[in-house]
Amino acid sequence: MAMMAVISPALGAAYSIVTLFLLFFFSFGFNNQALDTWDTLTPKNEHPDFGHYKALATLSADEFPMEEREKRVIVVGDIHGMSVYFRTLLNEITYDPSADVLVHVGDIVSKGPQSGSMEILEYMSSHNVTGVRGNHDQMVIEWRGWLDWVQSFPGGKRWLERLHASWDEAQESDKQDPGPWLEEQKQKTRKSEWWKRIPSGWILFGDHYRIAYSMSKTQYAYLLSLPLKLHIPSAHAYIAHAGLLASDPMYPPTDHRQPLSHIPTPPFSRNNTQSTLRLFQEVAIMSEVPSNKNPWAVLNMRSVKKGKVVRTKGGTPWSDLWNRDMSHCKGFDLDREYKCHPATIIYGHSASRGLDIKRWSLGLDTGCVYGKRLSALILGSRPRLYDQHEATNTHIKKRIPTSVPFGDDGRASIVSVRCR
Repeated sequence: MAMMAVISPALGAAYSIVTLFLLFFFSFGFNNQALDTWDTLTPKNEHPDFGHYKALATLSADEFPMEEREKRVIVVGDIHGMSVYFRTLLNEITYDPSADVLVHVGDIVSKGPQSGSMEILEYMSSHNVTGVRGNHDQMVIEWRGWLDWVQSFPGGKRWLERLHASWDEAQESDKQDPGPWLEEQKQKTRKSEWWKRIPSGWILFGDHYRIAYSMSKTQYAYLLSLPLKLHIPSAHAYIAHAGLLASDPMYPPTDHRQPLSHIPTPPFSRNNTQSTLRLFQEVAIMSEVPSNKNPWAVLNMRSVKKGKVVRTKGGTPWSDLWNRDMSHCKGFDLDREYKCHPATIIYGHSASRGLDIKRWSLGLDTGCVYGKRLSALILGSRPRLYDQHEATNTHIKKRIPTSVPFGDDGRASIVSVRCR
């Protein structure tokens, strides 16, 4: 691979300035139009912000050591609390915590067994594993924010304890769905003000609620530390749970408003290197494309339909649009319509599409929670001690590639285990 593990002083200064810019931008620009379409659990009024979004973290070459001979970077797809198969995968690839860097693409909890979610959460938090938030992780965060808030009121903790005791008693006599049961309790205690403190549409005692209620303060702090996006300048790569777009689908990709249509102009230097220009252009993708500033899109999108990001499978898969744009990036040439170098995106979220490997995008959600597979992308030079078998993935009906292109001229390995 052609990446440098050591950052030059000039590029280091560029990183510092870009970091300050991002801190300012995401602190002041992120909370306006970006949140207008945010539509998960958090209500817009009446209640505080339970989401506690952290927009971005940047990894240095030391934190993402693709070029060090004795280290590997291992990026794991959606785990969803499937702790048994997560450990099977780590054994399969002979994971060494002292030499390898483990990264996840989010959705580490929920949908699988609660005990597994708690085990995964304990592992990730106790080892401070690098990763991003998934949409299910976000819902757990919001429930925990609500739990802490409602218990901060006089009598809140006692009300919640009584409600839990009643629910446990009801479950012992007859397994019930929490939705109808809660409605029945509301009717019995209609005058209670506590019901008004539950945001509209929220249903207690579900999967996300139980994880939020059970997790420790340390585990909650770990989830809060996860950003929506990771940027790795040394690898010219991003990690986001659902994905990113390289251009605003409301305009042609070469429109002057698009970040790949013009050479960036950093303000601090007259003699900008290619590395500096690439860094600023990669930052522009995150800061100038509206959907990349929208938490709902970063956590949930699967396709683009009529110029809008959607969660459904209809429309054009966003990764097709990303690869369309990146395939035109041949350099900072004024004579080209696209004036850019390519960047890679690693993501999860779309289990229905299986292992989705394209030249500039790598989708790693292979549906472990549905009994299919758990997959990992492996980067680095440390000798591969795992068995380089070509296991058949019956879900995606094709053989899993053991080696795929990564970055400008590098290679990565794909390893997966069956989840049944």
